[in-house]
Amino acid sequence: MRLSKTRRDLLIAFASQFGFKILGFALLALLARGLSQADYGKLMFALTLCGVTVLVTDLGASADLSRRVAAEPAGARERLEAVLSARLPLVGAYLILLPAWVAVTKPDALAVVAAIAVYSVCKDVYGTYSSLFLGLHRVGYTVAAYGTSLVVLVTGVAAGVVTGAGLRWMTGAHVLSGTVLLGVAAGIARLRIGPIRLRFGWRRMQRIFGGSVWLFALSIAGLVHFAADTVMLGYLQPYEQVARYQAAAKLLEASQFVVRPLTLILLPVCAALAARQQWNDLRRLMHKMFAGMAVLGAAAWGFVALLAVPIIRLVYTATYDESAEVLWVLYLSVPGLYTATVAMLLASATMREKRAVLIMATGVALNVALNLVAIPRYGALGAAWVTVISQTFVGGWLIGDAYRTVARHPRMALEPERQLETAMALRDD
Repeated sequence: MRLSKTRRDLLIAFASQFGFKILGFALLALLARGLSQADYGKLMFALTLCGVTVLVTDLGASADLSRRVAAEPAGARERLEAVLSARLPLVGAYLILLPAWVAVTKPDALAVVAAIAVYSVCKDVYGTYSSLFLGLHRVGYTVAAYGTSLVVLVTGVAAGVVTGAGLRWMTGAHVLSGTVLLGVAAGIARLRIGPIRLRFGWRRMQRIFGGSVWLFALSIAGLVHFAADTVMLGYLQPYEQVARYQAAAKLLEASQFVVRPLTLILLPVCAALAARQQWNDLRRLMHKMFAGMAVLGAAAWGFVALLAVPIIRLVYTATYDESAEVLWVLYLSVPGLYTATVAMLLASATMREKRAVLIMATGVALNVALNLVAIPRYGALGAAWVTVISQTFVGGWLIGDAYRTVARHPRMALEPERQLETAMALRDD
């Protein structure tokens, strides 16, 4: 891929992420004004629970799809058909089993979780189409699909706030947004690569998921690390504590618009460098990414440390003032979080997902263990301090591992068949 193409994709990705975050802030502000703290906490609990568990319907196949399509664009439609065919049986089982689990363990949240599960499935299946588009280096398609659905969601929530419709309306707006998201993505794919034919079979599922299980483990470990606090608060504390924590956590998540375009655009670049044994180039790029992310993370924490209360009031109103302290604490994790994201990108690019999974799983175990003590005693603020501790631990370990892999062992070889999977297309389509 030419440097000009990479720069253009990065510009599109950064610009779109910035625009999406502005709409995201508007969405948070509307939800905070249209729902009570208890209802807002219940909705955030449902979104977090479904956002984590829906990954079992993908098992890393979408991430693997992006790598394979980038290596062999001519087979894009066949690979998309295979992944969708393998995923649909898991999607059906998920939509039955998750509500059944919630009906037993958290029955007061059943109606909200059942609706949000549909939204999460639509959004996650869209992720398969998004991986296809990124593998083809068509970032604009993802911007069009996700942007359209986000506008629909903000418009629906705004209508609910104006009419005082409440929680049921807000969950319905999410379902509508997810349906639009999946529909637009599927429509674009049909226009660009042709109609999709689904073929089901156990052997097909084994073949698709067998090659992506470590990518799944890596992605779910990272997401569980973020989501464990909210889910455990939902089970161990009133929904108001969930609302207090999530008001800050959503603003922490918003800060990641800086690093997400890097993972979308630079993963193919890093994978290509590793596959071609261009370790000097990869090492120089790694140094630049780590240094840049550390500086940006420190600057982000400094900004929030000074303006935590005004930020909370601007987005959520003074009702959520207690979340300002949680926000201040959570942002202590940002420098480590940014650099750890780059380290995970490098682990994926150099086919070292197994090592990264071990590190992330250790961090998740530490997070859960500490939360079992901190949440019952200190609520949302305790969960925030646990996040800082566990994220810093994981970030330091991942960074050290990345340097050992790339800087100290430049002659690491990849098997020829795995080079084919990781090599990204070097020309414009």
